[in-house]
Amino acid sequence: MHQRSSVVTWRGEPFCFERLEDRRDLVPVWAVSRRREFIGTMPCADGETTKEFEVRCVGWLATLLG
Repeated sequence: MHQRSSVVTWRGEPFCFERLEDRRDLVPVWAVSRRREFIGTMPCADGETTKEFEVRCVGWLATLLG
C-alpha cells in the first residue's frame, strides 16, 4: 500500500486514513478521521496490498467503534 491517503467506508460512513510522515523515532501510522474529526491512529504495515489494508481498516474500526 503506497498511497498517502485512502477512504474506507464502514457502516455506510466514509473514514479517511492519512499516512503521517515517517519519523525514525516513531512507528509509521495512519491518522484516522470521520467528518474531519480525528478519531485515532492505526499502525502501518509493510508490504500490505490495498485489499489487505481495507480489511485491516474495517477490523480496526469495528474494534474501536464496534
